[in-house]
Amino acid sequence: MRDGATDLLDAGLELVADRGLGGLTHEAVDVAAGVPVGSTEGAYPTRQSLVEGVTTRCIERELEMASGPGADVEASPEGLALAFGHFVLRALGEHRAVALARYALHAEAARRPALRELYAVGADEADTWALDLVRRAGSQHPERDLGIMANYVTGLVFHELALPTPDLDAVGRVRTLIDALGWTTP
Repeated sequence: MRDGATDLLDAGLELVADRGLGGLTHEAVDVAAGVPVGSTEGAYPTRQSLVEGVTTRCIERELEMASGPGADVEASPEGLALAFGHFVLRALGEHRAVALARYALHAEAARRPALRELYAVGADEADTWALDLVRRAGSQHPERDLGIMANYVTGLVFHELALPTPDLDAVGRVRTLIDALGWTTP
């Protein structure tokens, strides 16, 4: 169920995606969310609280789009290639704003330890889920392989946002990476 705070944060996330972090102001969120002036400041009184709220919402939306915990992903090389590949395609398509906001917020987290800590909590939840899948899919080095795969997918999305490849086969690319890592079928 959506609430007023979620609507504000989603509007803020869209602003970060469209304008960068500099475009995230209380007034801009009010306008984008279609709420009375001062509503965002009432919910998030400081710029820091607004940025942290948008960061938390971005993490939530990213976990949703990643088919995170509880999702039905086949624990096999092909199942993981499909899951990671479809994540890439969602990040470039229907969830493009989340991906764009994520990169802007990540750059800010490099400068602000408080945001880094928020991302660390979200990453722990996703990593626990994904590590189990990678292990069951046949990786002999699951921690290493998950790191390689996550970094590859992150880089692929980042690159494709700026320089799209016509007819991108994201699933095939992830499958090629898994094969290069030398997984065995359990």
